[in-house]
Amino acid sequence: MKKLVLLFFLSLILNSCKATLPKYSIDAVSLAEKQRVYNFGEKIAKTCITREFVQLSKQEVTQSLSELTLEEMQRSCDVLDKRNGKFIDMNLIEIIDDTFLRKNLIYRYKANFERNDYLNEIRIWVKTDGKFAGIIYRKWNDNFTP
Repeated sequence: MKKLVLLFFLSLILNSCKATLPKYSIDAVSLAEKQRVYNFGEKIAKTCITREFVQLSKQEVTQSLSELTLEEMQRSCDVLDKRNGKFIDMNLIEIIDDTFLRKNLIYRYKANFERNDYLNEIRIWVKTDGKFAGIIYRKWNDNFTP
């Protein structure tokens, strides 16, 4: 019984203390760096159109991202194409500073596709060493949720 009460209070505390990550000023990032991140996101999204998948190099991305198989990329593109159609463009909305815990900056883009049944987000993680650590597509939410 004590463990159950302790778990209840622990979950209550954790849910009430959701951490919010600070936003990083878009102007604090150089135009060249913003363009580099944009180009990476666009390159990945446009591979779904061309179907010319390339293995990501370890000089550009983290090891875990470089280990993505071409089949995994193909499956992601199949889902994305079926749901949204072809990628058109993306606009940088904000940069989240997650350097304290995970040594990342998170670039959040609103993406435009052929079919925009709901607003889409492309989120790109960049490590402090400049390597890309991840990219995901998800439904846009004005409030950032990790």
